[in-house]
Amino acid sequence: MFHCKSKLLALATALLCAGIAFAQDSGPLIDILVRKGLITDQEGEDLRSELTKDFAANSSAGKLNLGSHLTEFKLSGDVRLRHQVETQAPQNGTVSNERTRERFRFRFNGDALMQKGWGAGFALETASAADSGNQTLENGNNDYNIYLARAYVSWRPNLNWMFLGGKQKNPFYTTDMVWDGDINPQGATEIYTQFLGTKDTLEFRASQLLMDDNNETGIGRAGRDAWLFAQQAVYTHWFGKDAIGNVVNSLVIAPGFMIYNDSTLSGLDNETPFTGTTDGLAVFTMPGEVNWMNVAGAGTSLKFYWDFAYNLEAQRRVRKVYGLAGQPKDAVAWLAGVGYNFGTGKVQGDYSVKLDYRSLGTGSLDVNLSDSDWAFGRLNQEGFKLAAAYNLTDFASFNATYFHTTDRRETQTSAVSNLDHSQILQLDLVVKF
Repeated sequence: MFHCKSKLLALATALLCAGIAFAQDSGPLIDILVRKGLITDQEGEDLRSELTKDFAANSSAGKLNLGSHLTEFKLSGDVRLRHQVETQAPQNGTVSNERTRERFRFRFNGDALMQKGWGAGFALETASAADSGNQTLENGNNDYNIYLARAYVSWRPNLNWMFLGGKQKNPFYTTDMVWDGDINPQGATEIYTQFLGTKDTLEFRASQLLMDDNNETGIGRAGRDAWLFAQQAVYTHWFGKDAIGNVVNSLVIAPGFMIYNDSTLSGLDNETPFTGTTDGLAVFTMPGEVNWMNVAGAGTSLKFYWDFAYNLEAQRRVRKVYGLAGQPKDAVAWLAGVGYNFGTGKVQGDYSVKLDYRSLGTGSLDVNLSDSDWAFGRLNQEGFKLAAAYNLTDFASFNATYFHTTDRRETQTSAVSNLDHSQILQLDLVVKF
């Protein structure tokens, strides 16, 4: 009996010393030790836990094998379930199109930082449209495709310079009046950052974005690739101090300019695309915001934000491209809004409310870039957007958004401006991982 017990004790010692090799197969052996009374049930569970920890810490099995050149690799994503109620009416005054949809969106992102300032990343999502990742639940439980939404390479040789290439996150400071938040531009971007004082910055951002690859055998503009050239200066100034002397308030002003080369766009599958010539778009923009922190206690903030756009070639766009002879050029688009935040939107109980009013002239913006939800991506509309969000947990939130718009000018026949009025209500459950 003593000899048997000695063998079992030796076996237990071997398990502890060679836990890496036997951790996954040690369950039956530990059970024998418990049944023989050499160790208690609790000691058996402790032994099992120790072997599992050793295995996880020292074995490569079940781990992601990353290259030594990686300094950080982040995986993230979200799933959004949406109930959407919408109404839109064209300018004939006799039809009101109403629709209710159940929708969802899935996104999965990977971003890697590497040695010597290099980086790369990707994003997958559930729709091919540039300005929407949504899918509508339909077609008898059919499966849905996954699309590549981002694929980029970055290089930061020093603190001042940043270069990006490929399909990337929007590099510009903007609102959804000019750039839909779902759009990931494609092309090359250069960013130079000048540090001013202890915290202020002045950034110069420029992108050369390939909008459409046309066959060079085409005649004239149809044979030229469509490029959008965008430049912006972003000045951020910090001011005001909290109770312990930290500078917390900020002002951002970001003048910019966007212009196309003389080409055409075709084959777009945006929510409300405009295909045809890029002529008549040379747009000056001026977004900005002012933030005040701790306005109603620690962790609260108030923001006033705005955007302004003026198309220098609006008359040509309205009369020649849209075919609205005799109509005003309506070159101006503007937005003014206010937002209140309790917390940062990352912790259970955080919430936010935003309200903005905007007006979009027929000749002011590129409808292929502006928000596809507001007025269904149309021009010649004015109205408001009200959005609220509440964090149910640290990783899940409930969001509600309501849009209401009406036309600025009646009897316009172009598809980009012939909407009489619209309403959209979106109720979202978002879970992040």
